[in-house]
Amino acid sequence: MFEPSDIPRVFGVPPGADFPQVLVNRVLGHYLNAPPEDLARVRILVNTRRMHRRLSELFQAGGARLLPRIGLVTDVDALCPGADLPLPVSPLRRRLELAQLTARLIDKEPELAARSAAVDLADSLATLLDEMQGEGVSPEQFAQIDVGDESQHWERSRKFLKVASDYTDQISSEGMDSEARRRRAIELVGALWATSPPSTPVIVAGSTGSRAATSLLMHAAARLPKGALVLPGFDKDLPDAVWDTLSSSRDMEDHPQYRFAALLTALGITRDQVTLWGEPPDPKRNALISMSLRPAHVSDQWLSEGPRLGDLIAATSRVSLIEAPQPKTEALAIAVALRESVDQGKRAALVTTDRTLARRVSATLSRWDILPDDSAGTPLSLTAPGRFLRHVANMIGRPVPTDELFALLKHPLTRTGVDDRPRHLEIVRACELFVRKNGIVTVTPAVLSRFAKDRSEDVQAWAAWLSDLLARLDELPAPTLNDAVAHHRSLAEAFANGPGGGTGALWDKDAGSAVEREIARFQDEQDFGGRVTFTDYVRLLEKALAAESDRDSERTRPDVMIWGTLEARVQGATRVILGGMVEGQWPEQPGSDPWLNRRMRRELGLLLPEREIGLSAHDYQQAAAAEEVILSLSKRTEDSDAVPSRWLNRLTNLLQGLPDLSGPTALDAMTGRGQRYLDLAALLDTPGESTVLAASRPAPAPPASKRPKSLSVTEIQTLIRDPYAIYAKHVLGIRALEPLIPSPDARLKGIVFHEILEDFFALDADFSSSEKARERLSGIIMAKFNAYVPWSATRVEWRAALDGVTDWLIETERRRREGSISIAREVKGELRFPTIPMTIKGTADRIDALEDGTLVIYDYKTGTLPK
Repeated sequence: MFEPSDIPRVFGVPPGADFPQVLVNRVLGHYLNAPPEDLARVRILVNTRRMHRRLSELFQAGGARLLPRIGLVTDVDALCPGADLPLPVSPLRRRLELAQLTARLIDKEPELAARSAAVDLADSLATLLDEMQGEGVSPEQFAQIDVGDESQHWERSRKFLKVASDYTDQISSEGMDSEARRRRAIELVGALWATSPPSTPVIVAGSTGSRAATSLLMHAAARLPKGALVLPGFDKDLPDAVWDTLSSSRDMEDHPQYRFAALLTALGITRDQVTLWGEPPDPKRNALISMSLRPAHVSDQWLSEGPRLGDLIAATSRVSLIEAPQPKTEALAIAVALRESVDQGKRAALVTTDRTLARRVSATLSRWDILPDDSAGTPLSLTAPGRFLRHVANMIGRPVPTDELFALLKHPLTRTGVDDRPRHLEIVRACELFVRKNGIVTVTPAVLSRFAKDRSEDVQAWAAWLSDLLARLDELPAPTLNDAVAHHRSLAEAFANGPGGGTGALWDKDAGSAVEREIARFQDEQDFGGRVTFTDYVRLLEKALAAESDRDSERTRPDVMIWGTLEARVQGATRVILGGMVEGQWPEQPGSDPWLNRRMRRELGLLLPEREIGLSAHDYQQAAAAEEVILSLSKRTEDSDAVPSRWLNRLTNLLQGLPDLSGPTALDAMTGRGQRYLDLAALLDTPGESTVLAASRPAPAPPASKRPKSLSVTEIQTLIRDPYAIYAKHVLGIRALEPLIPSPDARLKGIVFHEILEDFFALDADFSSSEKARERLSGIIMAKFNAYVPWSATRVEWRAALDGVTDWLIETERRRREGSISIAREVKGELRFPTIPMTIKGTADRIDALEDGTLVIYDYKTGTLPK
């Protein structure tokens, strides 16, 4: 394995082979008869912690032995121990400082962007800065770009890019960004290895060299006397002519093997000099996938070389294609396939970049008590303490919506520091019913005082506790990071604990501890915050929580996994499901770059979208070569038709274009196997046959003694149209619950306008002066609006409607009073039937008596007249 060689040692593992297992077998085989300490001197550098863990498990599985030293290519201090490197700058500190610099630029030149965009622009600059530092591009190189006819846009971008340059200069004497520090360490390691190579073996395994810093390390390791590279998913089926095309042009970056071709060219070796390790589960399928992925300009080779693929039915015998009509159905079918794997004792994995799909599959698996091992975990922002903190933060400094307040009061972490949690929930329920019944839009201390009046002492104490917190929610902290964190944390802990000091269960368990660490980082970096509004602090916190994850590995199943594409590169599973095979997911849609266009990126040597597409294609090629593969897609997204992934289209087109090799038949068989999972998924929510007879349609016929003895006039119409509503209201005693958030609907409009007219047309009202009548009506309107209508837009609309008829109301009322006498308002009456125990009741809004003794009954209406 490490015999003397004049060329760099490069080994390749074909797509579909279990990369960690192949690597471990080769290393153990090489040191089978060597002293045990020789194996312990081997250094293996991998690209992910999952790869690190699996290699360790595989090495330990063979019994007691000294293990090789396994590390990460990103572990700078382990790569270069004792090196004179500046301390790393925390990502939060960098985000804070970039946000400050960006905000100052916007304050100086407001036409560049909105002040509220400072945090988002700083994040975008931080991403660009990471890429520049990793690829070895200095900010000074931007000034040398030929901007051509893009000078106006470039001028705006250059002002923001100057911020990145200023930031780099500012921290150079105090520390270094992690990406720049990592590249510096790798450069030091490369220089050290070039002059004093280590005497022990160094293996870089699992990396593709897509990032410049990692590529530098791979070049240095490959040239060591005892160095080696082990490449994952190395395609031996690609013809030499195609391979030579890949290595000669950057235009081929979207091909899955481009990175390897560029790497071998830089190392000065040919593909034939790469030693192959391991065998794929299905070589015929590998050849099929490889041909389908050939560059577009040589796709005519499908016709000339396609017949050499052989029987396509055999090549696709362990491939299924799920074409679901909608995303929910796709998730159900994938869950069924994973459940089947559990029953069959297979190790199965869902590989997807679509987190919504992953969550849907996890939710479906929960019906069978299957908790998959999700490599992405749960973002801290979606954990219970993360949601709690975000909820509290979004209520500070603004009127608290009723629904948000009650959602917080019912949160499982609220008031967990005292022993009255059950009683707390009882009071919350009573308060909610009070708010609903009275149509309250915003809960204030005054509302809580009304609620607690004449209630027990514990209710009054609860109302006082919440009133104090609502008063504190109204306060905005000073615009500093320290004050923002302190105010937010204090309020969150007060809600979580209840009366008295303490934090309740807010920081308990792993998720709580992780969230508290993020809060602590904000407190540690307060000196670098500068002026931070509370709104900016909330944005920063949400981004920080979303960037970290919580993984519950204790309860997850080791044989059911959900992977991102990075984890899938070097993991082994019997059944692999490629979910969400649509454009925008396979490959992912490249993010927009507000700073540099494609030509500028190429000129600077930064990442192009094709590189990400090529990496995604390599991930697809790896996963599609597993022992058993299920390709899955939904024909629709949430709101439109979906476009199948370009690689799935290539595969299906290739199969359909080879009828002599039974390609269409093979495709039909793939679809048929996928349809089986869709059919099983459909059965999940389909009720089975039952011997229980269906209940007949409700037709309540309560005994006469239980029937209502009195109905209002309007309820007679309801009795005719919907007798069940009368039964529910008067016999069962059921009342409709008022909405938690009242809306200015027609019913409320009728109530408000009715009360306005009732007060305006009072018996003792004076209409002798139109001006005074108009002023009195205006006062009545404002009083009713203050009591019932807190929505400013609705006030304007309804006030305009009333103002439009004010003069008409005054004039017609004056004429009515000249020929009649107002004798009553809100007159209640009833009609009794002597033969049956029934009374019909009604209320007249107004009754006037004319001079001839005739009575006129008025009813106030805001809608159309009844027929």
